[in-house]
Amino acid sequence: MSKISLEQWKMFVAVVEGGGFAQAGELLFKTQPAISHGVRKIEQLLGKSLFDIQGRKAVLTPFGATLLPQAKHLVSQANDLENQAMSFTQPARHISLAVDVLLPSDKWLGALNRALERFPRTQVKVQHSSLSRAAELLEDGQVELAIASRLPGHTLSHPLTDIKLVAVAASSHPLAKEASLNIEALTPYRQIVISDMGLRSNTNSGWLGSDLRLSVQDIPSASAAVKSGLGFAWLPEWAITAPLAQGVMQKLALTDGASRHVSLQLGYYPNVKNDELLMALRDALLST
Repeated sequence: MSKISLEQWKMFVAVVEGGGFAQAGELLFKTQPAISHGVRKIEQLLGKSLFDIQGRKAVLTPFGATLLPQAKHLVSQANDLENQAMSFTQPARHISLAVDVLLPSDKWLGALNRALERFPRTQVKVQHSSLSRAAELLEDGQVELAIASRLPGHTLSHPLTDIKLVAVAASSHPLAKEASLNIEALTPYRQIVISDMGLRSNTNSGWLGSDLRLSVQDIPSASAAVKSGLGFAWLPEWAITAPLAQGVMQKLALTDGASRHVSLQLGYYPNVKNDELLMALRDALLST
């Protein structure tokens, strides 16, 4: 164990840099007697003088001069270490979230923003999913939280929101011109559907009584396909507000089944329920 403390070496260097014991005290915010005592302690332990006192100046002895470079290096390293420790921040945390394409972005973006205000050093990966994909991502450990209509067994789940899907077609589509339709009347026309993103299953969303269909992976693509006149679809109510107002899309006059509801849940495995960050995000999502 070192007999000479780092603080004493700092006093030695400060006396040299300040030119005297009083000046060293000012540099280190210590009294002159404390500096004198610290330097004297080094001299007693080494058995040799470090300074010659000439008037009010402390002049290095040849022995003191030989120690100065290493003492400065030691003090500099200690200061660097202190600065590094003071500026240290925790490494960024990484989390992943699966979000069903039916959920409007404002529902999860606002919640995510509130959670990140509490945990700013967090990197987030959002994976959009449909049907079975969220369950697969959760099962495979690729996400910690999932928002979906289908979740794997043994998860803790919370009802999040109901999404209303409305049957629509482009205003120029033949179906949009009908004043009254039954479900069978849709059969000859192409249906735009959201395909299952799952890798271990392959189903589609919506009524599949149509002889023709176009499968896409997200709501913007489905909406664009409908607006282009490629077919009809059940689209989320939030996604059709603007097209309906603009007159480029129209609700189908179905006597039955014109709208459907999909219940989305928020799910996660029990092993993360004590994770403060993930639970903050869960609470923010549930309060949206």
